[in-house]
Amino acid sequence: RNSARYDRPSLWPARTMQRFLAGARRLAFARPTIGVRNFAIQVKHVARWTSCKVASEEDAEKMDDLIIQNAMPKLKNMEGFGGLRRLFCKEKLDYKIIISFEGLENFKAYMGSSQREEILPILDEAKKYSTTGELDFQNFVLDRFTSERGTEATSALKEDDHTAY
Repeated sequence: RNSARYDRPSLWPARTMQRFLAGARRLAFARPTIGVRNFAIQVKHVARWTSCKVASEEDAEKMDDLIIQNAMPKLKNMEGFGGLRRLFCKEKLDYKIIISFEGLENFKAYMGSSQREEILPILDEAKKYSTTGELDFQNFVLDRFTSERGTEATSALKEDDHTAY
């Protein structure tokens, strides 16, 4: 056994630190690689969200009759129209209508269309069921993310099945 070997200080901590610093430098100056996320969100679909609070479920049903029955026929033949969805929270009495369009250009066409001008009076009439007397509007980029199994399940449904959406 060589006692001098155990008496001198080890070089292990210094070498480890050198390797660590070399790795840190490589990470600090690395160029972006494939797979780095691009934070620009593409606009493939646009949704226009109309929302309000209602006083009761009966008022929500009246809004359904008014908006869905009267606005849907004006929208369904528009280029790029993706559908109309209604959300209603029975606990908080939040009422929301979402219409969607494929692509920004189709949405812009809707916003300047005669169909929208025909829908505005319907929305004005719907304000009487809102607890504030107003409707709130907001536009969103709409994306749908599903698992592979979810895609298989929804593709099996008929296109005209309103319960699928």
